[in-house]
Amino acid sequence: MIKKGLFLISLTLLTLVASAASAHAQARPDHELIKNVLTRYDDVWNKKDVEGVSRILADSYVYFSSTGGLTTRKATLEFLASSDYKLDYVNRSEILVLSYTDTVAIISSRWKGRGTYGKEIINDDQRCGLVFAQENKIWKLLSEHCTQIVSK
Repeated sequence: MIKKGLFLISLTLLTLVASAASAHAQARPDHELIKNVLTRYDDVWNKKDVEGVSRILADSYVYFSSTGGLTTRKATLEFLASSDYKLDYVNRSEILVLSYTDTVAIISSRWKGRGTYGKEIINDDQRCGLVFAQENKIWKLLSEHCTQIVSK
């Protein structure tokens, strides 16, 4: 009888743990909200909509390059506006919300893009970390750090 009782208790605990894990893995509305901001950012970037990107970037936005460089908001918008910059293919995948509070969200993603900047060919496959922060109840992209994924 004791073994049967322990078995039932164990089974109940296992079911509760599995249910909690399943509920946690389901999409959360707040996570979907910040993913939608990221999608909007990608959409306006891919259209080279400088005004649209400008509305999403925080005033203190900075891009950390995979070579250790820093690019300011102003330089980023100038780069996007350049007629030398052309994208032929873009895809963001593997989007994970790593942390989310009322004012800050951290996202990991994979970004692939092909195109040109002048005579330089762009063929990126990058892992990116993005930090969003709320300013006056509006989500803004505060920083990005992208590193090339290299096969070994």
